[in-house]
Amino acid sequence: MTVGELIRVLEGYPDGLRMVVDGYEEGCDDLSPERISPVEICLNTGKYRWEGRHGDPRHLAGDLPDGAGTAEALAFRRASN
Repeated sequence: MTVGELIRVLEGYPDGLRMVVDGYEEGCDDLSPERISPVEICLNTGKYRWEGRHGDPRHLAGDLPDGAGTAEALAFRRASN
C-alpha cells in the first residue's frame, strides 16, 4: 500500500476513529503518530508465519535470500505497554 492509497482509504472514515495495529501475540495496540516513521525494509524475507513478510536489513545481514531487494516503507509501530 502506498501513502496515496492509504489516504484514499482513510478519507472514507470519521476523523475521530481510532487506528490500531495487531498486538504482538493477541489483541490490538493503539497507533501513535510519533511512532510512524520511514524505514528501510528487506523484501520477502519472512520464513515463518509469526514473522512479518518483510525484514529489517540490519538484523538480516549475511542471511539474505538470493535476489532479496530492499525498499523504503512507512512503518506504523505499536504503542504498547
